[in-house]
Amino acid sequence: MYTVDPDYVASKYKLTQLRDLENLIADAVEIQVPFNNCITGYCAFTHKAGIHAKAILNNPATYEILKPEVFGMTRYVSIGHRLTGWNAVKNRAEQLGLGLSDEELKAITGKIKALADIKNQSMEDVDGLLRNFHAFKVAGDHTAIKELLVLSEAAPATAAVEAN
Repeated sequence: MYTVDPDYVASKYKLTQLRDLENLIADAVEIQVPFNNCITGYCAFTHKAGIHAKAILNNPATYEILKPEVFGMTRYVSIGHRLTGWNAVKNRAEQLGLGLSDEELKAITGKIKALADIKNQSMEDVDGLLRNFHAFKVAGDHTAIKELLVLSEAAPATAAVEAN
């Protein structure tokens, strides 16, 4: 119904409250809302694979017929896994205000993928890796950068020393 006449549906219903309503009913009947529920599920507007994430970042309408914000949801591009692409990592670095070259971002993406083969990385892990790389770059510490990019199973992505 929404795709046929979004203005009518938006004027008639409070779509941003849909998830809250769904959770209220689920609690009342003591069931869990499936993570993959259409529109309101955690994964409804989550994007993961490299080329798919790049398309979403360039033009969300490529893969989303519905806008998440209309339903009180947000778009999430997952980057802490082995399928991530460097464009998604680049987007995150830009969100953090870190000036990194494409070649540097490709190297960091390789590190993220290697770490994710051991264990999926959280956004905090990825952010730590990006911030540490940037801090070492600004400090001119090429040795620390090389060490940061070397895979060590004992060291998580955030193990490097934070810059002052």
